[in-house]
Amino acid sequence: MISRKTRLIKINRGLIAETGIIPMGLKFISDSYSFKPIKMEKSIAEGKGGQEVTTFKITGLFQEADKENANGRIYPRGVISKAVEAVQEDVKRRAVLGEFDHPADAKIHLDNVSHLITKVWMDGAKVYGEAEVLDSQPKGLCLRGLFEQKVQPGISSRGVGDMEVKESNGEEYYEVLPGYTFVTWDVVAEPSVSGATLNVMEGLNRVLSPLQKAKPKLRKETYEKALVTEIKSYFSIK
Repeated sequence: MISRKTRLIKINRGLIAETGIIPMGLKFISDSYSFKPIKMEKSIAEGKGGQEVTTFKITGLFQEADKENANGRIYPRGVISKAVEAVQEDVKRRAVLGEFDHPADAKIHLDNVSHLITKVWMDGAKVYGEAEVLDSQPKGLCLRGLFEQKVQPGISSRGVGDMEVKESNGEEYYEVLPGYTFVTWDVVAEPSVSGATLNVMEGLNRVLSPLQKAKPKLRKETYEKALVTEIKSYFSIK
């Protein structure tokens, strides 16, 4: 049942990301969009032991306020603006991790992490963000591979809040209420977002299938190293 009352409940984003537990009276809200990158860049940074490492970053449109999305929801600009402001501290602490293909809950699953949100800001009704691709991780490597192959996945916001039903021109829609909080933004591959992304990932899954079947017989370190090798080969990443 959708609440028709605006209720402001204190939300601890970090605790939700860690446990997946949503405060009573609130809902898990997830929405997917076509990701529109405006910049992709590689930079050299100093890694562990003083070695140079390549950092791959993407910048683009994350979502829009005041516009009905595919799920029939509208995020008012004032609500989104407050949510973007509230997540800034965690972004600065490099604590907002995103996953490759979002889960069905609010918890961040570390074995599925692919990127780190490094900047989030608003320009008018649009939410823009920057993410550092964690290509030392298998899922991050998959994400980098998609972008280097010029295949654009979608992006999905995960958040916690409440909604109410409203009506415009005889049509009902859900309006996200004040107090909404972002948990993260994930990368997604869905039919409504990008068929090309699905085709590439289906091909990768076929390549990885023999290794995944052998996983129970392998040490974790051996499996992950082999996984990274296969993904690099598939996307021709050096």
